[in-house]
Amino acid sequence: MDTTDTPHPDALAPGDGGASVSPAAPPRPQSRLSPILWIVVAAALVFRIVTALMDRGTSEGPGLVAWQPREKAAALAQASRKPILYEFSAEWCGPCKLLERDFADSAVAAKINGGYVPTHIVDRIREEGRNPADIEELQRRFEISGFPAIVAVAPDGHLLGKQEGYAGRARLMRFLEDPKQD
Repeated sequence: MDTTDTPHPDALAPGDGGASVSPAAPPRPQSRLSPILWIVVAAALVFRIVTALMDRGTSEGPGLVAWQPREKAAALAQASRKPILYEFSAEWCGPCKLLERDFADSAVAAKINGGYVPTHIVDRIREEGRNPADIEELQRRFEISGFPAIVAVAPDGHLLGKQEGYAGRARLMRFLEDPKQD
């Protein structure tokens, strides 16, 4: 058997009696992301956008409330003729977290933003051993003995009302309507 006269079948051109060989598909790139990974990345992006939108107030406090820096609250209250709403809380305070959820409610936030100059005050005694002097003064002035505490103060500085502890959204809304009667 003479193998020199007969070309190898892979060497034959199409139509020369040999089998046609199709070119191999190009190799798939190794860095291609799976569809599941794309879904996870997209979900993380959507989550980040939603959380950014939920925290539309200033970075001074939680929820949809447009919290103002405590250093500017008195001047803003006098200029707008709105009372100041001080919200005293602490990082370790469980009931404070419940109140913060209420600040994410659009009806509560609208009531606060429309009728008050809101200021979020965080007690740092447990974490840092002391509070800044202005926070200590506010806590002493309004006799804050527990958290959360909400204090409404007229633009001229006199106390309109104070509520300590968390008793639910309905009580919060009553306080916001008329802090004197609560």
